[in-house]
Amino acid sequence: MTQEFLVHNSWLIALAVSSGLMLVWPSLMKGGARRVTPQQATLLLNQKKAVVVDIRDEDTFNAVGAIAQSKRIPLDQIKAKAATVSKNKDTPVIVVCQKGQRAVPAAKILQGEGYTDVQVLDGGIAAWTEAGLPLKKNSTKSKA
Repeated sequence: MTQEFLVHNSWLIALAVSSGLMLVWPSLMKGGARRVTPQQATLLLNQKKAVVVDIRDEDTFNAVGAIAQSKRIPLDQIKAKAATVSKNKDTPVIVVCQKGQRAVPAAKILQGEGYTDVQVLDGGIAAWTEAGLPLKKNSTKSKA
């Protein structure tokens, strides 16, 4: 009976399997890092005191602006400076870059260093500004 059911309903089984794959596909294609929208990020910042790690280069960070109280740690220094992100490795961490692509490897490094709640800002600073959320301009000028 079971074999007969499988043969007669193979299209139904194929449909179920393909539906499941379509649900998982976006996560697989985004590199496996959890992503948050700008609105979800503001909730994490306000309610859970999340830490924002901005991996953009200094010129872009200063010219474009940054999310208030974000820590700028360049991508090539993430592993070396991971311990400075937060004293508590259970604190939510939001990794930010300009468009949301370069933040994925940084998030994976922080996860590897023991941080348990690491997300990437989907769309990066570009999505943040598109959502109408404020950026803080860095007022520090380099001294000559």
